[in-house]
Amino acid sequence: MDELREDFIAETRESLEVLTGRLIQWEKSPGDLSLIDEAFRFVHTVKGSCGFLDLPRLQRLSHAAEEVLSHARDGRITACSELVSATLAVIDRIAALTDALETGESVFDNDLDIIQTMHAFLPAEPAQAPLAIADDMSIETDDSAPDVADFAGRTRSRTVRVSLSLLDKLMNGVSDLVLARNEVSRQLRALNATAEVDHAFSRLSSTVAEMRDAIGLMRMQHIDRLFSSLPRLLRDICVELDKQIDLTIEGSEVEVDREMVEALRDPLTHILRNSAGHGIESPDERKALGKSPVGQIQVIARQSGNQILIEISDDGQGINVEKLGQRAISRKVVTAAQWQKMTERARLETIFAPGLSTADTVTSISGRGVGMDVVRANMHAIGGTIDLENDEGHGLKITLRLPLTLSIIAGLSVRAGDQLYGISRSAVVEIISAANRNVELETIGGTRIAKVRGERLAYTRLEDVLGIDADDENGASRTLVVIRPAVGPIFALDVAAVVDNEELVVKPGAPLVMASGLYAGTTLPDNGRPMLLLDTSGLAASIGIDENLFEIADADDDVGERQVARSQESALLFISTRGETQAIRLSAVDRMEDIEVGSVFEIGAKLFVSTNDKLTELLGLESVPDSGNVKVLRISDGSRNVFFAVDDVVDIFTLPHTIEPHHQSEQFEGIVHVDGQPVELLSVFRFFEHGAHGAATVADRPLCLVQAGHDDGWEQHILAPLLQASGYAVSFDDNDMDHAAVILSRGEPAGRLQSDGRVLHLRDTIGGAARSGSSVYRYDRLGLLSAIGAKVSGGI
Repeated sequence: MDELREDFIAETRESLEVLTGRLIQWEKSPGDLSLIDEAFRFVHTVKGSCGFLDLPRLQRLSHAAEEVLSHARDGRITACSELVSATLAVIDRIAALTDALETGESVFDNDLDIIQTMHAFLPAEPAQAPLAIADDMSIETDDSAPDVADFAGRTRSRTVRVSLSLLDKLMNGVSDLVLARNEVSRQLRALNATAEVDHAFSRLSSTVAEMRDAIGLMRMQHIDRLFSSLPRLLRDICVELDKQIDLTIEGSEVEVDREMVEALRDPLTHILRNSAGHGIESPDERKALGKSPVGQIQVIARQSGNQILIEISDDGQGINVEKLGQRAISRKVVTAAQWQKMTERARLETIFAPGLSTADTVTSISGRGVGMDVVRANMHAIGGTIDLENDEGHGLKITLRLPLTLSIIAGLSVRAGDQLYGISRSAVVEIISAANRNVELETIGGTRIAKVRGERLAYTRLEDVLGIDADDENGASRTLVVIRPAVGPIFALDVAAVVDNEELVVKPGAPLVMASGLYAGTTLPDNGRPMLLLDTSGLAASIGIDENLFEIADADDDVGERQVARSQESALLFISTRGETQAIRLSAVDRMEDIEVGSVFEIGAKLFVSTNDKLTELLGLESVPDSGNVKVLRISDGSRNVFFAVDDVVDIFTLPHTIEPHHQSEQFEGIVHVDGQPVELLSVFRFFEHGAHGAATVADRPLCLVQAGHDDGWEQHILAPLLQASGYAVSFDDNDMDHAAVILSRGEPAGRLQSDGRVLHLRDTIGGAARSGSSVYRYDRLGLLSAIGAKVSGGI
């Protein structure tokens, strides 16, 4: 019975998450019976389960709701705000009682009031005896149960419930297996294993990769689980504040780690309450401003690379920066002099200060100044960031950037003393040698600072923060890692060296270690040696400086010059494999890494790198070296990557406003001067222009309808692969004719196709022409693709 009760609790909670959103939609679309059917099936299922599990309170509540919803299904009751509110009250009580079943706590019993409120919506039926409500209510015969035919058409999904602890244990085991596989791979390469051993290991590696991906998918959930509660939250706020707000949600199909869903619940709730509470104006205020009386809030989720982006925007009044400054000064968050020197971004970010609010009055929704600081703290806890785009008088957009998963992050391995530590790469702004000519170390008021290209940053040595001995005896140059933490000022972290760049599996640290505030957990890199993961916000707090010290311009500096410097882009200076000094925009470089020669292959006169059973093109290298490693830059356009081989990385510099043109504009963006020497600036466009079609989904590709009129299979086995490799979608189904961009046929077109400009006839001979329409020899590859391209672009 305990297992049945646990299943009942889990299933009820899953249904509740979606149901409230459906009821809000029913209120707006009373004629949509599918919405009320879903609510009816839920309460009907709960009532049936409660009778078996002996849960009388839940049974009485669900029965009352079922009876009213049954009348709504039959059209005898029309949806209205009062009815939806009463139904939501029943749903809330069912949720509270479900939680109480698990915790053993008691819930105040005023069920009679809720039930009577529901029964008040029933139409008067004189011939029917009045309903009696008593604690020992018997179960009435249910005449409103769904027909058997309703269930006959449903496909029963095959699922099994697995405890989260078992799932985590399985994920940890697979993570350790991946690390062990990587270590075995290195050992085999060092021992020069035979081809048979390599083949067996390749099969093992492929199986492990598939298992890792499958386990990872088990942890993923649609973000709709998080978004489903937002319509109800917004409705309650609108009722309380007498506002009219429409909520638009996009991207509910985006999948995130299940732990991310719970971690985002509080931040998203605070942001929505702030937007509705004092972002969106009242209907009268909006009319006076020439706006629609109905406010708009949009919540959009999308995946960008290895990040999840959630944008919450509204068309309200935005942030009044002047009022924000007055409140910040009165609360002594900043001084008046500091406020005058702060950049626009720094001013906006004072909204995250605890206890600071621009609301004129305190309500149950907002005004206490305990919202946005909680949002930023929670985002920091999950390794995310938050950005603000303010359009005063017209609205505010808040963008949350989150890692795709909490269990695996992209990280750097850095050395301090004789120990290695991990840092989340999402917090790293720049890595630069301490001996670089653009770096100066200064002391102001007894505080060490780093001046990087004229910008003063807080500075600390990692060894000093951790209290370990520095290893400076070899005289090697140290490295500065510029870090922008989620909480705290930008600072320069001085480390002995940056050792590696890899995916790190994050695991919880020991409570005593985590209590220091300097660590975010532990990780086990490929070498199998445990490593502590540093908390960048904790490091910022440990520096012990004023958080605003380096967010504003110093009185001795020209504020305008600093803002211009910050707005300019940086470029990476490197030595190519041909020995030439060249540069590339730093924003296009995802990271730099060393690739073992064994993973580089020549295929079709091109070089590719094989990583995780995927091929990525390698440019900048003419042939595969005999041994060693290849230093590469990973170039990214946000969705695709290429590798570019380099001999060495020299420096990072600020691009000038004016870039001189280059006569080879297809390869180079232009020419810039670095230390008086002309340097070619590579065009990032060139890396992706030849493979652009590969990023399109099948649905986005032009459709070629192929009419296979012969039995030799030429269309399926020779023509279709050529078209697909050229970026086209292929169909052999005539039902797709209306959607086709081009119709290919080896036979003469008949019927209405004779005058269809999309038809392209494929000839079996070089000479000759079709009697109607355009034609091309079927083995003239360039001519065929050119003719198809002309058809797609609207040619004849």
